[in-house]
Amino acid sequence: MLQHIFNDRLFVTYICPYTWIISSVFIVIFQGFLGIKAPYGRYNESNHGIPGRLAWFLQELPCFIIPCYLLSQYWSSISLIKFLLIIFFLIHYFQRVFIYPMLIRGGKHSSISITLTAFIYCCINTYSIVEEILAYHVFPRNDWLSLHFIIGSIIFFTGFVLNLQADSILRNLRKDNNEHGYKIPRGGLFEYVSGANFLAESIEWTGYAICAWTLPALAFSIFVWANIAFGRALHHHKFYLEKFKDEYPKNRKAVIPFIL
Repeated sequence: MLQHIFNDRLFVTYICPYTWIISSVFIVIFQGFLGIKAPYGRYNESNHGIPGRLAWFLQELPCFIIPCYLLSQYWSSISLIKFLLIIFFLIHYFQRVFIYPMLIRGGKHSSISITLTAFIYCCINTYSIVEEILAYHVFPRNDWLSLHFIIGSIIFFTGFVLNLQADSILRNLRKDNNEHGYKIPRGGLFEYVSGANFLAESIEWTGYAICAWTLPALAFSIFVWANIAFGRALHHHKFYLEKFKDEYPKNRKAVIPFIL
């Protein structure tokens, strides 16, 4: 069904990726420079809508279902490099869809509009990345042994592990679901930046873009850096500075250690 809706290579390979890249520029301008906050999480002042755990599960679910479906469609002709790239993608989103939401403590509600927007984005972006890998991109023989794939894999899994660590540190700042306050996170990358989880995920998708070496994967990496690293992390850093003032570590940056 998805292939009948999105069956144009122009959309998968060019329109979708360039849309994310152009959007990234505007995100950096509006969130990074103008300080406009996306109204979800701690910045959702109304706290009405869909419970946080359910919202996260629903909006991220396409990122797991779509690759599984497409993998089944191309299974007979899939090469090792394509299989590995989809497995990397599924490793991340298995954790994000089925594990991470269940571990959230004291999360705020998400508005229906934000959840729906995220759901649509995940559908389109996932299809673009995975369909490009499985259907359109021509990979050199034994590309899984190439330098870019090996380096990208190391970066991807480094970011993945650091992301898990950062999430664990944040989660353990609260004892249970009834606790909703904020504390200063410490340990891991949080010793250097306020947005350790955002930096880790940005590193992860940078690694994936290097592994895949496709435009949709690169565009997603750029979008992640713009949206959560140069947007969300900067807002969190300002939030911590305003809330904790003199208590907050003076040398801690927002997203890039020692720099920003």
